[in-house]
Amino acid sequence: MMTSIKKILAGALGVFAVLTAAMPAAAGAVNSLAGAETELTDGTFTYEIVNGTYTITKCDETAVIKEIPEMRNGYAVTAIADGAFMNCALIPEMTIPDTIKSIGRSAFAYCTSMKSIKLPSKLGGIADGTFMGCTLLESVDIPDSVSIIDDYAFFGCQNLTEIQLPASLTSIGEMAMAECQKLTNIDVGDSSEFVFNDGILYNKEMTDVYRASTALSGEVYIENSVERILPGAFSLCESVEHVFLPSSVMSIGDDAFAYCSAMKKIDMAEGLNSIGNIAFKFCYSLESADLPTTLQSIGSGAFYQCKNLSRVTIPDGVSSVGDGAFVDCPALSGLLLPESLTDIGENAFGYKVGDSGDYELAEGFSLDVHSGSKGLSYAKSNGITYNVVNHSLKSAAFIIVAAALIIAAAIFAISLMAKGRKSAPAAVRKADKEQKEQEEAESYQKILDDEK
Repeated sequence: MMTSIKKILAGALGVFAVLTAAMPAAAGAVNSLAGAETELTDGTFTYEIVNGTYTITKCDETAVIKEIPEMRNGYAVTAIADGAFMNCALIPEMTIPDTIKSIGRSAFAYCTSMKSIKLPSKLGGIADGTFMGCTLLESVDIPDSVSIIDDYAFFGCQNLTEIQLPASLTSIGEMAMAECQKLTNIDVGDSSEFVFNDGILYNKEMTDVYRASTALSGEVYIENSVERILPGAFSLCESVEHVFLPSSVMSIGDDAFAYCSAMKKIDMAEGLNSIGNIAFKFCYSLESADLPTTLQSIGSGAFYQCKNLSRVTIPDGVSSVGDGAFVDCPALSGLLLPESLTDIGENAFGYKVGDSGDYELAEGFSLDVHSGSKGLSYAKSNGITYNVVNHSLKSAAFIIVAAALIIAAAIFAISLMAKGRKSAPAAVRKADKEQKEQEEAESYQKILDDEK
């Protein structure tokens, strides 16, 4: 019953598959009879009459296209259907006429040659996955009529360097700009709904983090008002090394810190309730995950292939850990599972990725579990070495140590912010950081010793 890499990642982002499959039912039934009563093909586009105007339902994937016509057979072309240009790989640039008022879901997904596109002036919104996987897209002119940029709209646009948000924009969907490797600037000069501060895009209330600049590096501090790190917010921020989360943060979304390959540490404060699916996948440098006592759930693949992760504390209070949450973490030799765990996904602990791509038991891995617990049944059913313990991470020692670390972290963060986050002398910051890390290491060892 080994679970493959593709299965776990697909399960964590099931909506991704839905978006890429978004094709109109009518498109499959379109014939090529030029001048038919409700449909027309001109060799490049297939059209369908909807409410007295033409909608483009399909494009010939082998055609080289730079613009879309305004009229056909005396009818205005006013819409582009779901998936109409999906996988059309020979579109270097595109001008969409102002007659177009709506563009469907995944309409230009995987147009892998497209470098630029000019959107129509009366477009109301950018739908789910519209430009997903347009890997060469460098620029897009978003008109001051767009009120929503929906889920996955620009997901994986690896060459997109800047986006200017119009004054009309009121909503940004999940993963809308996730995994955009070169996105360094988000211009909010005309917007009253969003703030771009210290390289991070927030809503105006500064409770949600939508997207961070991939130019961020070193230490990153999240504003104290933030409650949610939204899906994909820091994905591919490859130079970030240390993230400080305030106690106001309640959730870390799916894919939030994926591919942050240089990140060694993230300080998660008390108050955090959930960590989303594949939230830290491929964070190869992450060394520790000291999870707060308020945490309740860890998503599927949350720490997938965190190659240097050697220290994890899962406190009492965590009730669920998803499929493959800690797959292929070779530096992690063991874990103490709390009694509170009632739902443990397949291959959650103690597995690696084998040569075939399937999951295999990791050598030398063991679990500390409680008698009669879900952790014990998981260890037995998966053939994982285990040791039965009698103590809980709600012990007084753990709470005292955890509280001390929280207070130390808070004082450290406040002192730095009061001096100006980047203005504190490097030597002082380095000394404080080393002292804090030493205290954490000693405290972690004390917890392990107390539990034996």
